[in-house]
Amino acid sequence: MITQTIDISNVKKILKCCPHYDDIINSEVDYEDELSYDLIDWYKDLIFSCNADNEEEVKIIRLIDRSLYMYVNSYKYKIGLKKIIDIKDIDLNSDKSIKNLIKKIINYTTKYENNEILNITNGRWL
Repeated sequence: MITQTIDISNVKKILKCCPHYDDIINSEVDYEDELSYDLIDWYKDLIFSCNADNEEEVKIIRLIDRSLYMYVNSYKYKIGLKKIIDIKDIDLNSDKSIKNLIKKIINYTTKYENNEILNITNGRWL
């Protein structure tokens, strides 16, 4: 049996950086939606493997937190992300594959947010 120690202060710092953690891990996922299950499990592993004192890692987990929050709450975002991510092509044991996945998610999120800002319609005040 292997005993694993958990740095509680690191966990607290990480959870402060991930305000959507509870929403993401408690989101309802369709039984047949393999990608959603894998992304949520991967998200949990990723954020808790992060060093909360490393600014670059914290920046990445903040972006992933925001991205997966949109994934679980926006059908339009979810459909778009599913078009660019094929779970069969991702090896979550490979650093290169994980970095590629992170880049895809962050790039898609940035593009999606920019498009949503451009698509806001102006209301006409009478």
